[in-house]
Amino acid sequence: MTVPTSPPSRAVDALAARHRLGTLEHTFRPESEVGIAEKYRTWFIAGSLTGIAALLGGGVLLWREVSWGVALFPLWIGVLAAVAVANSPLFRKGLAGRRLHLYEDGLVVNTTGKELFAVRWERAVLYQETVQEVINYKGTQTPVGRSHVSVLVAPGGARARVTDVYANSPTWAPLIAEGVARAQADKVWKLVREGGTVAFGPLKLSRAGVTHDPQGMLPWGEVSEVAARGGMVCVWRTGQTKAWCAPKSQQVPNLLVFLTIVDTIRRR
Repeated sequence: MTVPTSPPSRAVDALAARHRLGTLEHTFRPESEVGIAEKYRTWFIAGSLTGIAALLGGGVLLWREVSWGVALFPLWIGVLAAVAVANSPLFRKGLAGRRLHLYEDGLVVNTTGKELFAVRWERAVLYQETVQEVINYKGTQTPVGRSHVSVLVAPGGARARVTDVYANSPTWAPLIAEGVARAQADKVWKLVREGGTVAFGPLKLSRAGVTHDPQGMLPWGEVSEVAARGGMVCVWRTGQTKAWCAPKSQQVPNLLVFLTIVDTIRRR
């Protein structure tokens, strides 16, 4: 996370003002695999291209003079390195210039190229997915990688896909979810309290219970637990160890709003 120290561009300021987003609170830059100062970026690119050329050229020579089996390793490493460099903010200046701006009442983010997307928290539909990769060896699970995607949909259908391209997703992803929940939870709770039913993708909430097709409705008195686990939104029925339903988290819009309302209902 970076607390803003330099003002956003005029285009960002104008868009934020148009949407009445309030005070700028956080700005996130694109993730950089290597900490290289801007003045050394040209040297980084030149060195990377030289290294990739050496790997690919060496692989071709090994293929011709030795065997294709021996050549596969440097060729494969060279291809992987070329893909990584081509998608690095250090190599793509346009990507390096992108920013994710979180405001008091919404966000502004670069989508593709110079295109900007803005939405207020109260009007956003948010889908989030976090994938934790693990190696399971002899019963021991070791985390080896983590990826996150937040998809925001604005009224009218415009959408932005915010990924790990932006640094520190463990910080900005919860901030986005909390912003949406802070702006929408009270309104949703009022609808439910007054007898309405609110849909969250494959799940529906009402004062009577939680509904999931094709299972139907499970009354709150029979709900033992509701939680987001392992990429699923699990609802357990009292007395059962297997989840009554478990849709994928990425299918449930505004998940934190959903969980907040569930917690409010079950505490009453």
